[in-house]
Amino acid sequence: MYSDLELKSDYATLMETPKKLQRTLKKLEAEGEEPLLIFPALLERYATQQMLAMTRIGMGDDRKIFSWLVATRKNVYFVRTGIMWDRVQTVPLDKIDDVEYVKEFHTNTLRLKVGGAAENIVFNEDVDGIKFYQYIKNRSPKDS
Repeated sequence: MYSDLELKSDYATLMETPKKLQRTLKKLEAEGEEPLLIFPALLERYATQQMLAMTRIGMGDDRKIFSWLVATRKNVYFVRTGIMWDRVQTVPLDKIDDVEYVKEFHTNTLRLKVGGAAENIVFNEDVDGIKFYQYIKNRSPKDS
């Protein structure tokens, strides 16, 4: 189980996020949703093969990251930042059935299972994916 101190260390990445993402984070905080984990990550279905390849080998330009995963105590948010507005997809933690590695994480990819559906998430950094995996696996039922 993560302690608040461990989670807060990942929250520090807020200071490094672009203004476009901070816009959504401020809205979440106003609704009482404190971001605990913030990582650049792509939902596989919204990415081109070139984007996926660049992400998997770590060649993404940090200034051009437009897709983020934000985890709070209640939800996981997938945020695609835009010029005028952001596209935010919400998954309540209590609806997540499981998370698993894809190809033993050789591709920086996790599969998030919700109901009968599954979504592949490609992380820019393998360490980010591992932290998210541990967060989902180690949460207690009362956290949901």
